[in-house]
Amino acid sequence: MNTAALPSTYAGQVRTPSRIPLIVERVLNALVESRARSAARQLRRHESLIANLSRRQDHSADFLMQSNDLPFKI
Repeated sequence: MNTAALPSTYAGQVRTPSRIPLIVERVLNALVESRARSAARQLRRHESLIANLSRRQDHSADFLMQSNDLPFKI
């Protein structure tokens, strides 16, 4: 005796969900994260440069006096 097993759905092409949106989302997230890290690094460099210039200008006798002319044209 043979028994036929009938699936509840019709036989046909099974569509798998596309992975492209997931890949695009991961790439964009990585890009945004990279840009944020780069901007934070650049901001830290800028803040340290400004702090260094302020420290030199305020406390160093070797640095230009406030009343002296600058060594270059603006």
